[in-house]
Amino acid sequence: MHHRYMVLASVLVMYLVLLQHPATASTTDANDTEWLTPSEFTLYWGEQAQIDGYTITAQDFSASKPVDLPDDYVMLNVKSNTSRSWSAILALNNTIIPNETILDGLVKLTAKDIVTGNDIPTPYATIEVTIANSSSVSKPIPWINSVVRVKRLPINEAYIDERVYLLIEVINLKDIPLENIHVNETVPDGFITDPDIEHTYWTINLRPREKRSLSYSIRALKPGTFLIPGLKLTMEHNGVTHNMQTNASEIVIHGPYIDVNKSFIYQDMGTEGLLNVTLRVNNTGDRAAYVQLIDQTPENCQLISGNLSKSQVMQPSDVWALEYSVLVKSREDVVIPGAKVRFVDSKEYGDTFESASYILKIEGNIVEETLPEENMPSEDVPVETEEKAIAEENKIPEKIDSVNSLKQSLMNLIERAIGWRL
Repeated sequence: MHHRYMVLASVLVMYLVLLQHPATASTTDANDTEWLTPSEFTLYWGEQAQIDGYTITAQDFSASKPVDLPDDYVMLNVKSNTSRSWSAILALNNTIIPNETILDGLVKLTAKDIVTGNDIPTPYATIEVTIANSSSVSKPIPWINSVVRVKRLPINEAYIDERVYLLIEVINLKDIPLENIHVNETVPDGFITDPDIEHTYWTINLRPREKRSLSYSIRALKPGTFLIPGLKLTMEHNGVTHNMQTNASEIVIHGPYIDVNKSFIYQDMGTEGLLNVTLRVNNTGDRAAYVQLIDQTPENCQLISGNLSKSQVMQPSDVWALEYSVLVKSREDVVIPGAKVRFVDSKEYGDTFESASYILKIEGNIVEETLPEENMPSEDVPVETEEKAIAEENKIPEKIDSVNSLKQSLMNLIERAIGWRL
């Protein structure tokens, strides 16, 4: 019980402070505001009422006495569906606490009846709630916007192999200290944080007029245009929670992006079968790259037509296909390995990867993608088959085993195309 007295006493002190900050809870007359028809609610301790996007909670009452007293008060909490929140205390026949308050010119609360006392199961209050007509309300500048300035320095573009550094500035515009300011950044889709970045949220304190800088870096997983969500800032001041969010921004990531899709048609021929394979290669990025693709024949299969490899410069949006057929000499399920892909661009950015592998179930003529490579038994591709395929592709002058040799092959192709050499 003593604890409750202390809480209620502290609430009274808080309300006296609130009266000095009319931007948060105002008792001034709003003659220029057009109010909608009021609604009346009877709220028992802990109950809530909802009206036009606002939730009003009867949070607490003055301590119960043996009899009901005329100067009892009720403490209310009001929360909007936009996460703004206010606290208010109303009383009847009290020289300090008013019976009516207006919250940021939006909600008017009027106490009609407040009943406490030891002779009732729970205290309750009858509150009249009036909402301002939104078309008549000139929206004031939120309190937090006049106290804190936050900005994220713009970054418009980057290359796919570059770190994207995001710098945030938070400035205290007032001559008062601010505590427990929560700053939260959301990593955009298509990006990852660098390994040395532990998190993208901070809790800071600001001295009067202090400016604080925060930063982190991210990397893009693929080229394209991405939306960086707005930064969110939250703080509590005098019992009121204030929120701020900056505008989202766009960033363009440049670079090549090579996508490989593999499709199959299987023809059952009794003891053997014919597997037709098509690889579709697409550069979905916005930069050209020299691409080398080498596919692998499944075990117990023989190449009978087409080529297993192809190399060429792919411009942005270029698409080409590689087709071949193999004779399947088994009635057992066939593991179809992925194709090996290497690419490099004019900035010497490159990568090596292997496309998805599949299992061909002969009996049902079904092709399924396999588990990740680490969960599969590795398969060795016969050297003769791969070397023969490379030899048949006259656009590949030599074996490419590094980014530098990939670039040299690109230069050789360009020189041959224009008919001269350096």
